[in-house]
Amino acid sequence: MKVSRLFVLVALSFLFACSPLKPEIFTIPVPAGPLIHELERHRQSFSSLKGVAHVEIKKRGQKRTFDIVAIVVDDQHRFRIEAYGPLGQSLMAVVWNGKEVLALLPDEDKVVRTEPAGLQNLLGQGLEPSELCAVLSGNIPTLDEAIAASQRCNPEGACILELRDNRNDDVVRRIKVVNAGSGSTAQNLQILTYELYRSNKLLFRTRFGRVEKILHYLLPMQIEIENPDKNLVLTVVYNDVELNSPVNDEVFTLADEPEDSTGK
Repeated sequence: MKVSRLFVLVALSFLFACSPLKPEIFTIPVPAGPLIHELERHRQSFSSLKGVAHVEIKKRGQKRTFDIVAIVVDDQHRFRIEAYGPLGQSLMAVVWNGKEVLALLPDEDKVVRTEPAGLQNLLGQGLEPSELCAVLSGNIPTLDEAIAASQRCNPEGACILELRDNRNDDVVRRIKVVNAGSGSTAQNLQILTYELYRSNKLLFRTRFGRVEKILHYLLPMQIEIENPDKNLVLTVVYNDVELNSPVNDEVFTLADEPEDSTGK
């Protein structure tokens, strides 16, 4: 299978590169349990996303844009991403149906299938399709009991939550958050950055910006994802978004003839 060529052509490298952020000083250690609880409440308040986005991709000084990209996310279980040309023609479609990744390109005469690990290898070590779902919805992956957590905050109220996998101690996730308002923390919890490290090496970083509250859920309308190794930068800017509405199972199928991916 032409998996590498496939994802280069469709420009679905959702992890991209730029210089590291300058370190910030977080001097106050606090218990991590309450923040983990609020992050879980935030995650549970999201069930689905149907959006139309503008996507810009930069790679080693070269830039490519897609003005119309339909994105459908079903919690952290499934996704569909489809780019369209100026005349409404489908340029590509990529689907994760929960079991395998399916892709269809104009120059391919059949659907290309690969295991989820194939997507992980192309988009960044440690990245799983469910993690991509989380990023596209301005969230973090579901946490399990094998996580050791610590948290430090600065005087301005921003906090860094560090999650270390007890089964693989060199895998670390860091999430920077702020409380964007008063009242229930889960409804005002804004995730600013999400990073994945392995052996102290940054594998990818996601920045969330232009946050809007939709159905009591803080959704970043602009998502920037970086991967230092690939020297790639991707920016997704949502133009129109619908949250927490039913999604048809047919959206996460892919035939030789591309289907409408709006899910409506």
